[in-house]
Amino acid sequence: MPIISELYGRTLTTSGAYSADADILQARCPHMDNRLCDGGGNRDMMRWPAKREPLASLFDSSVGREGSGFIPCGVCSVESGREQWAVCPHRLLALDAINPSPQQRPLRNRVLKLAGFCEGETVQVWSEVTLRDKHVNYRLDYVLRNGNAPPCIVEIMTASTSGGNRAKRTDMQSAFRDAVLYATGRLTERCNSPGVNARQVWACMASQIIVKSEIANKWGGRAIWVVQDTLMSYIGAQTGLKLEKLLSASWKAGEINVISASLTSPSDFSLYSGPVHARFPGDACWTDLLRAPPVIPQQDVLVKN
Repeated sequence: MPIISELYGRTLTTSGAYSADADILQARCPHMDNRLCDGGGNRDMMRWPAKREPLASLFDSSVGREGSGFIPCGVCSVESGREQWAVCPHRLLALDAINPSPQQRPLRNRVLKLAGFCEGETVQVWSEVTLRDKHVNYRLDYVLRNGNAPPCIVEIMTASTSGGNRAKRTDMQSAFRDAVLYATGRLTERCNSPGVNARQVWACMASQIIVKSEIANKWGGRAIWVVQDTLMSYIGAQTGLKLEKLLSASWKAGEINVISASLTSPSDFSLYSGPVHARFPGDACWTDLLRAPPVIPQQDVLVKN
C-alpha cells in the first residue's frame, strides 16, 4: 500500500524522528526559503484546521495565523510500488526560491541555462501567472525574463493522488494527520496514504504542452517542461511517445523541450526535445502523446478483467 514518504521536506524514517524539529512543527518548507508550506498550491481540501486536535497542540501557533486558520498539508512525496512520487510541484523545483535547496540546485541551474540565462544575470521570476484573453485561458507555473527579452515559460509536472477512503483513513487529510503523528512519535506504525494518480497528470500535460509551447515559441521565447522521471516513464509506457528518439543533448528552438528529473539523484536528469508534429512519416514528435502505445492489448483482455 502507498505511504507518505516526505513531510515538509523531510524523509519519514522512524517514529518520533522529528519530535523536536522546530521547522517541521512550524510547517516550513526547505525548498521555498523556509517559508510556510502552501500545500502544493491546490490542496485546500486537505489542510487541517489549526484549532482541531490532535494536531493543534503540536504546531506552533504562528502556523494557524499565517495559514488563515489552517495547518497546510505538507506532504511532499508518496512511496508507491517501490517508487517515490513527488505530489507537490515545489518538491521537484521551486524557481521562486532565493536560495535553492541542495536537492534542487543542480536542476535549477540546468533549467536556467536552458532558458538562455548566463551566470550572474538578473532573472525576474513570476509564479502562478494567468494568461487570459478572449482566445486562451491558462495558468503558467513560472515566467522567467531578463529585461525586455522574450519570456521563458517553465511548467512543473508531478503526480497527483487519488481520493482515498476517509473511513479507512486513506484520504490525504487523514494520511497527513497520521504522518505528523508518526513523525512526532504519537504513532509507532506508518499508515497508508492515497495512491498515485499519474493518468490525471498525463491528461493535464497532454492538453497543455503543445499550446503553451507554441505560444512561447511565437513570442520568440521558449517553454521548458520539468517532469519527474517516474512520471515520464509512465507516460512513455502508456502512450505512443517515442522517448528514446526524443532524447537530446541540448535545447532546440521552436520545439517542445522537457527535462526529466530524479528525486533521489538530484544531478540525474534527461532532456527530451522534438517538434510538435512529425516532419516525415515515422519521425518522433510530441503529438504521439495522444496516440496509443505500440503494443495494443487483445480483445480477450476485456473478458479477463
